[in-house]
Amino acid sequence: MSAPSTHHHRHQLHHPAPHRHETWRERLLGYATVTATAALVWFWAANQTKQTSEVSFRLHFVPGSIENQFVGPDEPLMVRVQFSGSSSAVESAVEAVNGRTIDVAVGTCGIPSESGGHDVVLADVIARIAAVADAGASVRSVQPPSTAVAVETAVRREATVTARFANARTAGQTTIEPAMVQVVVPATLAERLPASLVVDAMLTTEMLAHLEPGRRHQVEVPLSLPAELATIIGRARIDPSTARIVFTLTSTDATLTLKQVAVQIAAATGELAGRSVTLSQNDEFLREVVLAGPQDALRSIERGEAKVIAIVHLAREDFARRTDRKEISVWLLPAGVRVVSVNGVTTNAPSVGVEIAGVDNTGLKTLESKNLGLNTNGLGNSGK
Repeated sequence: MSAPSTHHHRHQLHHPAPHRHETWRERLLGYATVTATAALVWFWAANQTKQTSEVSFRLHFVPGSIENQFVGPDEPLMVRVQFSGSSSAVESAVEAVNGRTIDVAVGTCGIPSESGGHDVVLADVIARIAAVADAGASVRSVQPPSTAVAVETAVRREATVTARFANARTAGQTTIEPAMVQVVVPATLAERLPASLVVDAMLTTEMLAHLEPGRRHQVEVPLSLPAELATIIGRARIDPSTARIVFTLTSTDATLTLKQVAVQIAAATGELAGRSVTLSQNDEFLREVVLAGPQDALRSIERGEAKVIAIVHLAREDFARRTDRKEISVWLLPAGVRVVSVNGVTTNAPSVGVEIAGVDNTGLKTLESKNLGLNTNGLGNSGK
């Protein structure tokens, strides 16, 4: 009974399972798997390859507490940094800082916050900047390698806000909100502040240019120390930094100051017969004449395209009394321009010295050629 069973088993060993052919889909999947694995290995290896790269950016040291500190230098410091590390880490670090200005507060990144001067190693500071630390790159070198950072305690003083208008006239009440602010300065400079402190809210020509006269306006205006005080103090903050100015605008004229303006005499031709009329030597020109008016008209004066002349008109009674001083009666000015002041005095009719004398017929001819003998009818803008 055992023999047949053995024979049958041997027969099975000589008949292997039929061969199955691999489909095109299975081949494609195999190729894709091999390619993806190779790419991942290459990408991993590339990222692990050490590289270096240089980049320039600015470090700006700022107060840790804006309320209580001043930090110097005021201007950002340009640095040149070489990063090293994996390709991805270096690229991330470069992208985070390249060409930018990075604010670094004292009390962070290893910079002391105590008052005084501190010499800081910039490689240590840059390595602790969050964007650099997160990238994982190392700081290999920095130029300059170190810098001094000064930390000063701030003190506060109350100041009154004054509204100033560059080239405008207003009517009624001008309201300033807030009327009082605080000036923040380093403690070492506080003693230079005056007892009565004022800050300016200057409404510039540009701010006023598009405002309609005859209406009430409100403008948010930056605050600043008066120029003479700013020169002494230098570093200061104003809190808040702006004020709202509410006012009624009546005009928005620009201004122009002329160093001198010629004065001329006008009179009826018949009144000049037999007389000599001259200006006193010091009154042939008016000094420091301030004009106000449309910007275009003032520019035409600056370019020499329009003339400005002050005229003294002498009437018959002036000759009869031999008047020795007479006010300017007419100004030759472009349309819309007016005289604000002369030689620091707010007036458009300053007086000038005149000398009236009789002469013979020969002298009369000479004198009439020196003086205008103008008829003042239709002379133009009086400036009043």
